Amino acid sequence: MNRKLNISYYTAKKMLMELLANDKLLEDEEIKKILKKMALQSGKTNICIKKTPIIIDTQCRLFFPMYSDKEVKMSYLPKTVYIFFLLHHTGVEFKNLDSYTKELYQIYQIVSEEKNIEAGKIKKSLSNLVAPGNNRIYEICSVVRRSLSEILPTELVAQYAITGKWGGLHKIKAERSLLEIKHIKLKQIAFK
Repeated sequence: MNRKLNISYYTAKKMLMELLANDKLLEDEEIKKILKKMALQSGKTNICIKKTPIIIDTQCRLFFPMYSDKEVKMSYLPKTVYIFFLLHHTGVEFKNLDSYTKELYQIYQIVSEEKNIEAGKIKKSLSNLVAPGNNRIYEICSVVRRSLSEILPTELVAQYAITGKWGGLHKIKAERSLLEIKHIKLKQIAFK
C-alpha cells in the first residue's frame, strides 16, 4: 500500500534542516552528489540552499559541507577575524575592535596553535588590525570574502561574509544555529 504523507511546507523545511544538520547524513556520498548537483544547477533554475552549516572542525578548519568537502583556506589573521565575527552574531563596529583585542588574541592563538607563533608577532598583527583609522580590517574582510567565494555560490557569499556600512555595525548575516564548533578551546570562548 503506497500512502502519501501530507505535511506543511514549514514542517517539511524544518525536518529537512534537521536532517541536513546531521553529520552522518552529510557524509553520505549519494546525498552529497545530489546536493552538489542542485548547487551547480542553482544558477540555471534558482534552486539554491540558502542555509548551509558552517563547520569549524577539531583542527579549527572551516567547511561549508553543503557545497564542498574542501576547506575554506585562509591565513591565520583572516580566519581569526572571521571566527570572531561568527561568535559575535549581533555585530561589532570596526572602530571598537580595540576593545576586543584580548578575545582576538585568544582566537588567533587557537587558529595558529600548531605553528607556535611568537606572542609578540600576534600582538603586533592584531594591534595593526584594531588601530583606529587603519584600513587593515577592510583588507582582511576582502580576503575573507574572496576565500568564501571559492567555495560558496555567488548568491550566498554576502550572507556568509562580514558585511556592514562604513562607520556602522559589521556582522555575518547567517543564522548562528548553522554554526557547529567542534574545536574544544574555541567552544569555551564561544560559550562563556
